[in-house]
Amino acid sequence: MVDMGLPVKAIGYARLSDLRRDDLDEDGQGKGNVDQTGRINQRAAALGWRVTRWITENDLSPGRGKSRVASAFKRRKIRLPDGRVELRTVRPGFRSALADLASGRADGFIALDLDRTVRDPRDLEDLIDVVEQHKVPVDSVTGSLRLANDADITMARVMVAVANKESRDKARRVSAARERQAIGGEYGGGRRPFGFDDDGITVRPFEAAIVIECSQRLVQGASLRSMALDLRERKVPTVTGAQWTAETLRDILLRPRNAGRMIYQGEEIGDAPWGELVPLETFRAVQRILNDPDRRTGPGAAPKWLGTNIYLCGTCTTDAGPKVHVNVRRGGRTPAYRCKARNHSIRNVAHTDQYVIGAVLARLGQPDAVDLLVPAQPDVDVKALRTEAAAIRTNLNELAADKALGLISRAQLITATDKGNARLATIEAELQNAIVESPLAPLIDAADIETVWDDLPLSHQRLVVDHLVTVRILPATRRGSGFDPASVDITWNEKSRA
Repeated sequence: MVDMGLPVKAIGYARLSDLRRDDLDEDGQGKGNVDQTGRINQRAAALGWRVTRWITENDLSPGRGKSRVASAFKRRKIRLPDGRVELRTVRPGFRSALADLASGRADGFIALDLDRTVRDPRDLEDLIDVVEQHKVPVDSVTGSLRLANDADITMARVMVAVANKESRDKARRVSAARERQAIGGEYGGGRRPFGFDDDGITVRPFEAAIVIECSQRLVQGASLRSMALDLRERKVPTVTGAQWTAETLRDILLRPRNAGRMIYQGEEIGDAPWGELVPLETFRAVQRILNDPDRRTGPGAAPKWLGTNIYLCGTCTTDAGPKVHVNVRRGGRTPAYRCKARNHSIRNVAHTDQYVIGAVLARLGQPDAVDLLVPAQPDVDVKALRTEAAAIRTNLNELAADKALGLISRAQLITATDKGNARLATIEAELQNAIVESPLAPLIDAADIETVWDDLPLSHQRLVVDHLVTVRILPATRRGSGFDPASVDITWNEKSRA
Protein backbone atom coordinates (compact mmCIF):
# COMPACT_ATOMS: atom_id res chain seq x y z
CA MET A 1 0.00 0.00 0.00
CA VAL A 2 1.38 3.37 -1.01
CA ASP A 3 1.09 5.96 1.78
CA MET A 4 -0.14 9.16 0.15
CA GLY A 5 -1.30 12.44 1.67
CA LEU A 6 -4.24 14.63 0.63
CA PRO A 7 -3.21 16.65 -2.47
CA VAL A 8 -3.29 20.45 -2.22
CA LYS A 9 -1.78 21.17 -5.67
CA ALA A 10 -3.14 18.41 -7.86
CA ILE A 11 -3.19 18.29 -11.66
CA GLY A 12 -6.51 17.92 -13.48
CA TYR A 13 -6.05 16.19 -16.84
CA ALA A 14 -8.62 16.30 -19.67
CA ARG A 15 -8.20 14.84 -23.14
CA LEU A 16 -10.34 14.41 -26.25
CA SER A 17 -9.17 11.83 -28.73
CA ASP A 18 -10.77 13.43 -31.82
CA LEU A 19 -11.45 17.16 -31.46
CA ARG A 20 -13.04 18.69 -34.56
CA ARG A 21 -14.57 22.07 -35.34
CA ASP A 22 -18.08 20.80 -34.50
CA ASP A 23 -16.86 20.03 -30.96
CA LEU A 24 -16.10 23.70 -30.22
CA ASP A 25 -18.32 25.90 -28.12
CA GLU A 26 -18.86 29.66 -28.59
CA ASP A 27 -15.57 30.43 -26.84
CA GLY A 28 -13.59 28.06 -29.08
CA GLN A 29 -13.21 25.45 -26.33
CA GLY A 30 -13.86 21.74 -26.74
CA LYS A 31 -17.37 20.90 -25.51
CA GLY A 32 -16.22 17.46 -24.40
CA ASN A 33 -13.31 18.98 -22.49
CA VAL A 34 -15.67 21.35 -20.67
CA ASP A 35 -17.75 18.34 -19.63
CA GLN A 36 -14.64 16.45 -18.48
CA THR A 37 -13.29 19.31 -16.38
CA GLY A 38 -16.66 19.77 -14.69
CA ARG A 39 -16.88 16.10 -13.72
CA ILE A 40 -13.23 16.04 -12.61
CA ASN A 41 -13.82 19.11 -10.43
CA GLN A 42 -16.77 17.41 -8.77
CA ARG A 43 -14.71 14.28 -8.09
CA ALA A 44 -11.80 16.31 -6.69
CA ALA A 45 -14.14 18.21 -4.37
CA ALA A 46 -15.65 14.96 -3.13
CA LEU A 47 -12.17 13.61 -2.36
CA GLY A 48 -11.09 16.84 -0.69
CA TRP A 49 -8.42 17.48 -3.33
CA ARG A 50 -7.40 20.94 -4.50
CA VAL A 51 -6.69 21.15 -8.24
CA THR A 52 -4.28 24.01 -8.99
CA ARG A 53 -3.27 23.15 -12.56
CA TRP A 54 -5.31 22.00 -15.54
CA ILE A 55 -3.89 20.26 -18.58
CA THR A 56 -6.14 19.94 -21.63
CA GLU A 57 -4.72 17.81 -24.41
CA ASN A 58 -6.28 16.89 -27.74
CA ASP A 59 -5.41 14.67 -30.68
CA LEU A 60 -6.55 17.47 -32.97
CA SER A 61 -5.83 21.15 -32.48
CA PRO A 62 -8.93 23.43 -32.55
CA GLY A 63 -9.15 25.54 -35.69
CA ARG A 64 -6.44 23.67 -37.55
CA GLY A 65 -8.36 20.93 -39.31
CA LYS A 66 -6.60 17.59 -38.87
CA SER A 67 -3.22 18.73 -37.63
CA ARG A 68 -2.17 16.12 -35.06
CA VAL A 69 -1.00 17.43 -31.69
CA ALA A 70 -1.14 14.59 -29.16
CA SER A 71 -2.15 10.96 -29.27
CA ALA A 72 -2.59 8.39 -26.52
CA PHE A 73 -1.77 5.62 -28.98
CA LYS A 74 0.51 6.67 -31.87
CA ARG A 75 4.20 6.70 -30.97
CA ARG A 76 7.35 8.48 -32.08
CA LYS A 77 10.92 8.71 -30.85
CA ILE A 78 11.29 11.30 -28.09
CA ARG A 79 14.02 12.26 -25.64
CA LEU A 80 13.22 11.41 -22.00
CA PRO A 81 14.29 13.59 -19.03
CA ASP A 82 17.23 11.27 -18.31
CA GLY A 83 18.57 11.80 -21.85
CA ARG A 84 17.50 8.46 -23.29
CA VAL A 85 15.73 8.40 -26.66
CA GLU A 86 12.77 6.04 -26.56
CA LEU A 87 9.67 5.27 -28.57
CA ARG A 88 6.79 7.03 -26.81
CA THR A 89 3.49 8.65 -27.60
CA VAL A 90 3.90 12.35 -28.37
CA ARG A 91 1.91 14.01 -25.57
CA PRO A 92 3.54 17.18 -24.25
CA GLY A 93 0.85 17.80 -21.63
CA PHE A 94 1.04 14.32 -20.14
CA ARG A 95 4.85 14.49 -20.06
CA SER A 96 4.66 17.89 -18.37
CA ALA A 97 2.36 16.41 -15.71
CA LEU A 98 4.84 13.59 -15.00
CA ALA A 99 7.65 16.13 -14.67
CA ASP A 100 5.65 18.24 -12.19
CA LEU A 101 4.73 15.19 -10.11
CA ALA A 102 8.33 13.99 -10.04
CA SER A 103 9.70 17.41 -9.07
CA GLY A 104 7.15 18.12 -6.34
CA ARG A 105 5.50 21.01 -8.18
CA ALA A 106 2.33 18.90 -8.08
CA ASP A 107 1.21 16.30 -5.52
CA GLY A 108 -1.71 14.53 -7.19
CA PHE A 109 -3.18 13.60 -10.57
CA ILE A 110 -6.87 13.22 -11.43
CA ALA A 111 -8.54 12.48 -14.79
CA LEU A 112 -11.86 11.27 -16.17
CA ASP A 113 -10.77 7.65 -16.55
CA LEU A 114 -7.85 5.39 -17.44
CA ASP A 115 -8.78 5.26 -21.12
CA ARG A 116 -8.58 9.07 -21.40
CA THR A 117 -5.15 9.11 -19.79
CA VAL A 118 -3.06 6.30 -21.26
CA ARG A 119 -3.39 3.68 -23.99
CA ASP A 120 0.27 2.86 -24.37
CA PRO A 121 1.72 0.44 -21.77
CA ARG A 122 4.98 2.39 -21.65
CA ASP A 123 3.14 5.59 -20.71
CA LEU A 124 1.40 3.70 -17.92
CA GLU A 125 4.72 2.33 -16.63
CA ASP A 126 6.16 5.88 -16.59
CA LEU A 127 3.15 7.00 -14.52
CA ILE A 128 3.50 4.02 -12.17
CA ASP A 129 7.20 4.83 -11.67
CA VAL A 130 6.33 8.38 -10.61
CA VAL A 131 3.58 7.18 -8.23
CA GLU A 132 5.79 4.63 -6.52
CA GLN A 133 8.94 6.76 -6.34
CA HIS A 134 7.34 10.03 -5.25
CA LYS A 135 4.28 8.78 -3.35
CA VAL A 136 1.70 10.79 -5.29
CA PRO A 137 -1.96 9.71 -5.51
CA VAL A 138 -3.75 9.14 -8.82
CA ASP A 139 -7.51 9.00 -9.19
CA SER A 140 -10.29 9.24 -11.77
CA VAL A 141 -13.99 10.06 -12.01
CA THR A 142 -14.95 6.56 -13.15
CA GLY A 143 -12.65 4.76 -10.74
CA SER A 144 -10.78 2.99 -13.55
CA LEU A 145 -7.55 4.90 -12.85
CA ARG A 146 -6.23 4.11 -9.38
CA LEU A 147 -2.65 3.12 -8.57
CA ALA A 148 -2.82 2.94 -4.76
CA ASN A 149 -1.85 -0.74 -4.44
CA ASP A 150 -0.62 -3.78 -6.37
CA ALA A 151 -4.15 -4.84 -7.31
CA ASP A 152 -4.90 -1.39 -8.79
CA ILE A 153 -1.64 -1.42 -10.74
CA THR A 154 -2.23 -4.93 -12.09
CA MET A 155 -5.78 -4.06 -13.16
CA ALA A 156 -4.54 -0.87 -14.85
CA ARG A 157 -1.95 -2.84 -16.78
CA VAL A 158 -4.57 -5.32 -17.99
CA MET A 159 -6.99 -2.58 -19.03
CA VAL A 160 -4.31 -0.60 -20.88
CA ALA A 161 -3.19 -3.75 -22.72
CA VAL A 162 -6.80 -4.35 -23.85
CA ALA A 163 -7.26 -0.70 -24.87
CA ASN A 164 -3.97 -0.78 -26.77
CA LYS A 165 -5.13 -3.83 -28.73
CA GLU A 166 -8.42 -2.10 -29.57
CA SER A 167 -6.51 0.95 -30.85
CA ARG A 168 -4.28 -1.22 -33.00
CA ASP A 169 -7.28 -3.08 -34.43
CA LYS A 170 -9.01 0.22 -35.20
CA ALA A 171 -5.88 1.64 -36.84
CA ARG A 172 -5.59 -1.46 -39.01
CA ARG A 173 -9.25 -1.21 -40.09
CA VAL A 174 -8.93 2.50 -40.85
CA SER A 175 -5.75 1.88 -42.87
CA ALA A 176 -7.44 -0.87 -44.89
CA ALA A 177 -10.46 1.37 -45.53
CA ARG A 178 -8.25 4.20 -46.72
CA GLU A 179 -6.37 1.87 -49.01
CA ARG A 180 -9.67 0.70 -50.53
CA GLN A 181 -10.71 4.33 -50.98
CA ALA A 182 -7.43 5.21 -52.69
CA ILE A 183 -7.53 2.21 -55.00
CA GLY A 184 -11.17 2.97 -55.85
CA GLY A 185 -10.41 6.61 -56.62
CA GLU A 186 -12.43 7.88 -53.64
CA TYR A 187 -11.60 10.98 -51.61
CA GLY A 188 -10.35 10.17 -48.11
CA GLY A 189 -11.91 13.23 -46.45
CA GLY A 190 -10.43 16.06 -44.41
CA ARG A 191 -9.92 19.73 -45.26
CA ARG A 192 -10.70 20.34 -48.89
CA PRO A 193 -7.64 20.56 -51.15
CA PHE A 194 -6.98 23.86 -52.91
CA GLY A 195 -8.46 23.53 -56.39
CA PHE A 196 -11.30 21.22 -55.37
CA ASP A 197 -14.68 21.36 -53.63
CA ASP A 198 -15.37 19.80 -50.24
CA ASP A 199 -15.88 16.39 -51.87
CA GLY A 200 -12.22 16.44 -52.95
CA ILE A 201 -13.24 15.48 -56.50
CA THR A 202 -15.14 18.37 -58.09
CA VAL A 203 -12.68 20.84 -59.58
CA ARG A 204 -12.94 24.55 -58.76
CA PRO A 205 -11.98 26.24 -62.07
CA PHE A 206 -10.54 29.46 -60.59
CA GLU A 207 -8.32 27.66 -58.06
CA ALA A 208 -7.34 25.02 -60.62
CA ALA A 209 -6.19 27.82 -62.92
CA ILE A 210 -3.95 29.11 -60.10
CA VAL A 211 -2.38 25.66 -59.70
CA ILE A 212 -1.77 25.42 -63.45
CA GLU A 213 -0.36 28.96 -63.67
CA CYS A 214 2.03 28.56 -60.74
CA SER A 215 3.20 25.11 -61.90
CA GLN A 216 4.06 26.46 -65.35
CA ARG A 217 5.75 29.59 -64.04
CA LEU A 218 7.81 27.56 -61.59
CA VAL A 219 9.13 25.43 -64.45
CA GLN A 220 9.79 28.59 -66.47
CA GLY A 221 11.96 29.89 -63.65
CA ALA A 222 9.79 31.90 -61.24
CA SER A 223 10.46 31.56 -57.52
CA LEU A 224 7.95 30.38 -54.94
CA ARG A 225 8.38 33.59 -52.95
CA SER A 226 7.65 35.82 -55.93
CA MET A 227 4.55 33.82 -56.88
CA ALA A 228 3.28 33.82 -53.29
CA LEU A 229 3.70 37.60 -53.25
CA ASP A 230 1.70 37.83 -56.50
CA LEU A 231 -1.11 35.77 -54.99
CA ARG A 232 -1.19 37.96 -51.88
CA GLU A 233 -1.33 41.14 -53.95
CA ARG A 234 -4.08 39.67 -56.14
CA LYS A 235 -5.96 38.76 -52.93
CA VAL A 236 -6.38 35.15 -53.98
CA PRO A 237 -7.77 33.36 -50.89
CA THR A 238 -6.26 30.18 -49.50
CA VAL A 239 -8.44 27.34 -48.20
CA THR A 240 -7.92 28.42 -44.58
CA GLY A 241 -7.89 32.16 -45.18
CA ALA A 242 -4.24 32.41 -44.13
CA GLN A 243 -1.68 34.43 -46.11
CA TRP A 244 0.06 32.80 -49.03
CA THR A 245 3.65 31.81 -48.27
CA ALA A 246 6.31 30.02 -50.26
CA GLU A 247 5.84 26.98 -48.01
CA THR A 248 2.06 26.91 -48.55
CA LEU A 249 2.48 27.18 -52.32
CA ARG A 250 5.18 24.51 -52.34
CA ASP A 251 2.92 22.04 -50.54
CA ILE A 252 0.12 22.65 -53.04
CA LEU A 253 2.29 22.36 -56.14
CA LEU A 254 3.82 19.08 -54.94
CA ARG A 255 0.46 17.27 -54.60
CA PRO A 256 0.24 14.32 -57.03
CA ARG A 257 -3.52 14.96 -57.23
CA ASN A 258 -2.64 17.99 -59.43
CA ALA A 259 -1.53 15.49 -62.08
CA GLY A 260 -4.56 13.25 -61.50
CA ARG A 261 -2.69 10.69 -59.40
CA MET A 262 -4.06 8.86 -56.35
CA ILE A 263 -1.85 8.45 -53.28
CA TYR A 264 -1.72 5.86 -50.52
CA GLN A 265 0.90 6.09 -47.76
CA GLY A 266 2.98 8.46 -49.83
CA GLU A 267 3.01 6.29 -52.96
CA GLU A 268 1.22 6.89 -56.25
CA ILE A 269 -1.13 3.97 -56.90
CA GLY A 270 -3.19 4.97 -59.93
CA ASP A 271 -5.21 7.56 -61.82
CA ALA A 272 -7.73 9.76 -60.02
CA PRO A 273 -11.33 10.15 -61.24
CA TRP A 274 -11.05 13.96 -61.57
CA GLY A 275 -8.34 13.82 -64.23
CA GLU A 276 -5.25 16.01 -64.33
CA LEU A 277 -5.08 19.74 -63.67
CA VAL A 278 -1.44 19.85 -64.68
CA PRO A 279 0.10 17.62 -67.38
CA LEU A 280 2.02 14.78 -65.77
CA GLU A 281 5.37 15.82 -67.27
CA THR A 282 4.91 19.37 -66.00
CA PHE A 283 4.18 17.98 -62.55
CA ARG A 284 7.28 15.78 -62.72
CA ALA A 285 9.30 18.89 -63.55
CA VAL A 286 7.77 20.65 -60.53
CA GLN A 287 8.75 17.69 -58.33
CA ARG A 288 12.27 17.70 -59.70
CA ILE A 289 12.72 21.42 -59.09
CA LEU A 290 11.22 21.57 -55.60
CA ASN A 291 12.81 18.34 -54.36
CA ASP A 292 16.27 19.16 -55.71
CA PRO A 293 18.65 19.09 -52.70
CA ASP A 294 20.84 21.70 -54.42
CA ARG A 295 17.92 24.09 -54.90
CA ARG A 296 18.69 27.54 -53.51
CA THR A 297 16.03 28.81 -51.12
CA GLY A 298 17.72 31.87 -49.69
CA PRO A 299 16.07 33.87 -46.91
CA GLY A 300 14.38 37.20 -47.32
CA ALA A 301 11.29 38.66 -48.91
CA ALA A 302 10.26 38.13 -52.52
CA PRO A 303 11.56 40.76 -55.01
CA LYS A 304 9.20 43.73 -55.31
CA TRP A 305 11.00 45.38 -58.23
CA LEU A 306 11.49 44.37 -61.83
CA GLY A 307 15.30 44.38 -61.83
CA THR A 308 16.17 43.05 -58.36
CA ASN A 309 18.74 40.27 -58.76
CA ILE A 310 18.30 40.47 -62.56
CA TYR A 311 20.02 43.71 -63.52
CA LEU A 312 23.83 43.69 -63.25
CA CYS A 313 26.27 46.26 -61.94
CA GLY A 314 28.17 47.39 -65.04
CA THR A 315 31.16 48.52 -62.96
CA CYS A 316 31.72 45.22 -61.17
CA THR A 317 30.55 42.81 -63.87
CA THR A 318 32.84 42.23 -66.83
CA ASP A 319 32.87 39.65 -69.60
CA ALA A 320 35.65 37.77 -67.84
CA GLY A 321 34.51 38.31 -64.24
CA PRO A 322 31.62 37.12 -62.11
CA LYS A 323 28.15 38.63 -62.27
CA VAL A 324 27.31 41.17 -59.57
CA HIS A 325 23.61 42.00 -59.35
CA VAL A 326 21.88 45.10 -58.10
CA ASN A 327 19.05 45.35 -55.63
CA VAL A 328 16.89 48.20 -54.41
CA ARG A 329 17.72 50.38 -51.43
CA ARG A 330 15.69 53.27 -50.09
CA GLY A 331 18.39 55.76 -49.26
CA GLY A 332 16.63 58.91 -50.45
CA ARG A 333 13.22 60.10 -51.49
CA THR A 334 12.87 57.50 -54.23
CA PRO A 335 14.01 53.85 -54.43
CA ALA A 336 17.18 53.27 -56.44
CA TYR A 337 19.09 50.32 -57.85
CA ARG A 338 22.45 49.91 -56.16
CA CYS A 339 25.30 47.44 -56.59
CA LYS A 340 25.19 44.62 -54.04
CA ALA A 341 28.96 44.68 -53.56
CA ARG A 342 29.83 48.38 -53.55
CA ASN A 343 28.24 51.81 -53.74
CA HIS A 344 27.89 51.61 -57.52
CA SER A 345 24.98 51.82 -59.94
CA ILE A 346 22.69 54.28 -58.18
CA ARG A 347 19.80 54.62 -60.62
CA ASN A 348 16.19 55.62 -60.13
CA VAL A 349 14.06 52.47 -60.16
CA ALA A 350 11.03 53.90 -61.97
CA HIS A 351 13.06 55.52 -64.77
CA THR A 352 15.29 52.47 -65.25
CA ASP A 353 12.40 50.00 -65.34
CA GLN A 354 10.43 52.21 -67.71
CA TYR A 355 13.37 52.32 -70.10
CA VAL A 356 13.88 48.52 -69.99
CA ILE A 357 10.16 47.80 -70.37
CA GLY A 358 9.95 50.14 -73.34
CA ALA A 359 12.79 48.31 -75.08
CA VAL A 360 11.32 44.87 -74.33
CA LEU A 361 7.82 45.73 -75.53
CA ALA A 362 9.19 47.40 -78.67
CA ARG A 363 11.05 44.18 -79.51
CA LEU A 364 8.03 42.00 -78.83
CA GLY A 365 5.90 44.23 -81.01
CA GLN A 366 8.01 43.62 -84.11
CA PRO A 367 6.62 41.35 -86.86
CA ASP A 368 9.29 38.69 -86.34
CA ALA A 369 8.67 38.45 -82.57
CA VAL A 370 6.86 35.16 -83.11
CA ASP A 371 10.26 33.64 -83.92
CA LEU A 372 11.22 34.20 -80.27
CA LEU A 373 8.72 31.61 -79.11
CA VAL A 374 10.05 28.18 -78.29
CA PRO A 375 6.93 26.01 -78.50
CA ALA A 376 6.43 22.96 -76.33
CA GLN A 377 7.92 19.93 -78.06
CA PRO A 378 5.85 16.81 -77.37
CA ASP A 379 8.09 14.77 -79.68
CA VAL A 380 11.04 15.10 -77.27
CA ASP A 381 11.86 11.83 -75.53
CA VAL A 382 11.37 13.12 -71.99
CA LYS A 383 11.89 9.73 -70.36
CA ALA A 384 15.24 9.24 -72.10
CA LEU A 385 16.42 12.72 -71.11
CA ARG A 386 15.47 12.14 -67.48
CA THR A 387 17.28 8.80 -67.49
CA GLU A 388 20.39 10.43 -68.94
CA ALA A 389 20.26 13.22 -66.34
CA ALA A 390 19.97 10.68 -63.51
CA ALA A 391 22.96 8.76 -64.87
CA ILE A 392 25.06 11.95 -65.08
CA ARG A 393 24.26 12.84 -61.49
CA THR A 394 25.23 9.34 -60.37
CA ASN A 395 28.50 9.58 -62.30
CA LEU A 396 29.29 12.97 -60.75
CA ASN A 397 28.83 11.51 -57.27
CA GLU A 398 31.11 8.62 -58.17
CA LEU A 399 33.73 11.06 -59.47
CA ALA A 400 33.75 12.81 -56.10
CA ALA A 401 34.28 9.45 -54.39
CA ASP A 402 37.10 8.60 -56.82
CA LYS A 403 38.81 11.91 -56.01
CA ALA A 404 38.53 11.22 -52.27
CA LEU A 405 40.18 7.82 -52.83
CA GLY A 406 42.93 9.36 -54.95
CA LEU A 407 41.88 7.51 -58.12
CA ILE A 408 41.66 10.69 -60.20
CA SER A 409 43.35 14.09 -60.03
CA ARG A 410 41.75 17.39 -59.15
CA ALA A 411 42.09 18.56 -62.75
CA GLN A 412 40.32 15.43 -64.01
CA LEU A 413 37.55 15.94 -61.48
CA ILE A 414 37.04 19.59 -62.49
CA THR A 415 37.04 18.82 -66.21
CA ALA A 416 34.57 15.94 -65.89
CA THR A 417 32.34 17.90 -63.53
CA ASP A 418 32.20 20.89 -65.87
CA LYS A 419 31.24 18.65 -68.80
CA GLY A 420 28.62 16.84 -66.74
CA ASN A 421 27.06 20.05 -65.46
CA ALA A 422 27.04 21.55 -68.96
CA ARG A 423 25.17 18.54 -70.30
CA LEU A 424 22.74 18.67 -67.36
CA ALA A 425 21.99 22.32 -68.14
CA THR A 426 21.29 21.39 -71.79
CA ILE A 427 18.99 18.57 -70.71
CA GLU A 428 17.10 20.83 -68.30
CA ALA A 429 16.55 23.38 -71.08
CA GLU A 430 15.30 20.68 -73.47
CA LEU A 431 12.95 19.30 -70.83
CA GLN A 432 11.58 22.76 -70.04
CA ASN A 433 10.97 23.51 -73.70
CA ALA A 434 9.20 20.18 -74.07
CA ILE A 435 6.62 20.69 -71.32
CA VAL A 436 5.79 24.41 -70.98
CA GLU A 437 5.36 27.26 -73.40
CA SER A 438 7.58 30.32 -73.42
CA PRO A 439 6.81 33.09 -70.90
CA LEU A 440 6.68 35.41 -73.93
CA ALA A 441 3.55 33.72 -75.31
CA PRO A 442 0.92 36.10 -73.80
CA LEU A 443 2.70 39.11 -75.33
CA ILE A 444 3.32 37.89 -78.88
CA ASP A 445 0.76 39.30 -81.36
CA ALA A 446 -1.17 40.94 -78.50
CA ALA A 447 -3.62 43.59 -79.72
CA ASP A 448 -2.62 45.90 -76.84
CA ILE A 449 0.78 44.71 -75.67
CA GLU A 450 1.11 47.37 -72.96
CA THR A 451 -2.19 46.37 -71.35
CA VAL A 452 -1.23 42.71 -71.44
CA TRP A 453 2.13 43.55 -69.85
CA ASP A 454 0.49 45.58 -67.08
CA ASP A 455 -1.85 42.67 -66.32
CA LEU A 456 1.01 40.18 -65.91
CA PRO A 457 2.16 39.46 -62.35
CA LEU A 458 5.55 40.89 -61.45
CA SER A 459 7.08 37.41 -61.28
CA HIS A 460 6.02 36.81 -64.91
CA GLN A 461 7.34 40.20 -66.02
CA ARG A 462 10.68 39.35 -64.44
CA LEU A 463 10.75 36.06 -66.37
CA VAL A 464 10.22 37.92 -69.64
CA VAL A 465 13.02 40.40 -68.95
CA ASP A 466 15.42 37.69 -67.83
CA HIS A 467 14.52 35.63 -70.92
CA LEU A 468 15.13 38.39 -73.43
CA VAL A 469 17.89 40.70 -72.23
CA THR A 470 20.90 41.29 -70.04
CA VAL A 471 20.71 44.69 -68.35
CA ARG A 472 23.84 46.37 -66.97
CA ILE A 473 23.68 49.59 -64.93
CA LEU A 474 26.67 51.76 -65.98
CA PRO A 475 28.23 54.92 -64.52
CA ALA A 476 26.49 58.08 -65.71
CA THR A 477 28.05 59.70 -68.76
CA ARG A 478 26.71 63.15 -67.98
CA ARG A 479 26.24 65.34 -64.95
CA GLY A 480 23.07 66.97 -63.73
CA SER A 481 19.57 65.84 -63.00
CA GLY A 482 17.46 63.68 -65.24
CA PHE A 483 17.66 60.09 -66.39
CA ASP A 484 20.58 59.16 -68.65
CA PRO A 485 19.59 56.30 -71.02
CA ALA A 486 23.27 55.75 -71.80
CA SER A 487 23.75 54.53 -68.23
CA VAL A 488 21.55 51.49 -68.87
CA ASP A 489 23.09 48.97 -71.24
CA ILE A 490 20.65 46.47 -72.73
CA THR A 491 22.17 43.46 -74.47
CA TRP A 492 19.74 41.18 -76.28
CA ASN A 493 20.13 37.49 -75.66
CA GLU A 494 21.11 35.41 -78.70
CA LYS A 495 17.61 34.50 -79.94
CA SER A 496 16.16 37.92 -79.04
CA ARG A 497 18.25 39.99 -81.43
CA ALA A 498 16.25 41.74 -84.10
